[in-house]
Amino acid sequence: SFRPMGGPVDSTGGPFGSVGDPFSPAGVVFRPVSARLITVRLVGALVGVGAPAAVLAVGAIMWSPWIWTGVMVMAVLAAWAGVATMVVAAAWAAWLIPRQVRAMGYALTDDHLLWRKGIMFRRICVVPYGRMQYVDTSQGPLAAWLGIAEVRLHTAAAATDATINGLPVKEAEHLRRLLADRGEQRMAGL
Repeated sequence: SFRPMGGPVDSTGGPFGSVGDPFSPAGVVFRPVSARLITVRLVGALVGVGAPAAVLAVGAIMWSPWIWTGVMVMAVLAAWAGVATMVVAAAWAAWLIPRQVRAMGYALTDDHLLWRKGIMFRRICVVPYGRMQYVDTSQGPLAAWLGIAEVRLHTAAAATDATINGLPVKEAEHLRRLLADRGEQRMAGL
């Protein structure tokens, strides 16, 4: 069987876990993000869907007294159809967002940071420590209230930038320091 030099090998002899699943490398344990990220994302989605639904509902209620004209019937029906669409979109977001957040995770290996996310469209981003230019931590008002933050990695290639959101503040700060230290160590060796 093929065995790469220095790489982990699983029971199938492959270097990165079971054949066909590059999203679960052998020997790598992914740390999940905080479940509080679900609240942040749900609030954002529900505000984005709820505000237009409220405007449409108020419009439909206000136009109801003039429903006897043919044009107003169509306008009221269209407004209620818009409200129904927004309710379906809110229900979809309430179902999808918790699953998306539970699918997120990061792992630190000797040479790389791995960040994975997605359910149907999965993605794993591998960032070598030596390629990181800088690392920052940020949070919005709702995230601050819930005690979570995000760590953003910046590299020379924009396609490999990664944002790990939904980390407890102390974990985010610890990760930022750790990544900055590892990045400096790897850059010094070049």
